[in-house]
Amino acid sequence: HLDIRKFLGANDNAVRLQVFAAMIAYLLLRIAAKANCLAMLPIRFAELVSQLLFTRRAIAAIDKPPPINPSKRRSHSHPDQIELSYA
Repeated sequence: HLDIRKFLGANDNAVRLQVFAAMIAYLLLRIAAKANCLAMLPIRFAELVSQLLFTRRAIAAIDKPPPINPSKRRSHSHPDQIELSYA
């Protein structure tokens, strides 16, 4: 599953470092999937991680859709009470 399409360097050390970096990334993904008991394919997990890399989301909920309107403020009062808002 190590898909290295293009190497950034042509010398032996550059190629070795890129292969080692790909192996480390693969192992970290496998460790994260195993630690969170995910039942999805490793390639699907890698795709989801690459798509959601800069979003804050739990690994166990990476394949679930986001909550509906998470930025909307929820009321903490009872529905029968009137809320006072200060400007």
